[in-house]
Amino acid sequence: MGDLDSRRVGEYFARPGTVERWWTPDSGPLSFHYDVELDILEDALEVDPDWRVLDVGTGRGRFGLWFAERGCRVVGVDLNPEMLEAARQHARERGLEERIELRQGSADDLALLGDTRFDVVLCMELFDHLPDLERSLAAMRGVLAEDGRFLFTYVPGESLYGGIGNVYRWLRARLSPEETMISRTYALGEVRRRLAASGLELERYWGIGLLCLNAQTRLFTESPFTRMLTGLARAEANRWPYYARPWLARHGAHVVGLARPRTEAREA
Repeated sequence: MGDLDSRRVGEYFARPGTVERWWTPDSGPLSFHYDVELDILEDALEVDPDWRVLDVGTGRGRFGLWFAERGCRVVGVDLNPEMLEAARQHARERGLEERIELRQGSADDLALLGDTRFDVVLCMELFDHLPDLERSLAAMRGVLAEDGRFLFTYVPGESLYGGIGNVYRWLRARLSPEETMISRTYALGEVRRRLAASGLELERYWGIGLLCLNAQTRLFTESPFTRMLTGLARAEANRWPYYARPWLARHGAHVVGLARPRTEAREA
């Protein structure tokens, strides 16, 4: 899928009254789908409470706070002031204000962090919205410790959901070219190449929701058809929360990836 307009996308996500209205993964009708991302972290990571964690595009803070609950020190960065305020509120409600620091900033310029290096860098629910992915990956790799972990999610173009989304975007670009396109999809091979170009190597990945066709609910209005799709996705999530086998994983509505810095030992 084509590239995004850097200026227009940045303005959209920084502007109040935009993403805060529709991005509600914890409380929306598909919260069960997004909860699985946290289940994957629970199953895949042995969290060290001494870890320093950077949550880029922290949104409402759900991933950063997940690490903060396990004793980690977290810095959350987001462009949108409303989302930062929502993250602060959630931190207060959960008694985690002392473990998370929230700053306004962009994924492609992390100079505000100085020389700090992080054991974990998160790019969750953001990968597909980055207009200059190479620059953002380079910035995030630059603050990742040499033995650190880079965790991210993306929407694969190989998935049913991603394919439907690409048709939708293609139609929108032709019927309403003045509207800002804020997301795109990636193929697994392209993800590997983009990571490698930034000095990262994909180590593992998991797929969520082969049958989840309406993972971005704002594309659909409430209707019997939407409820049917949600019921199908819920039934799948109950039976198969996520997929670890490579072919199935790469075709999920969302993919959770774990990458590590490339080293001579790994490359050998």
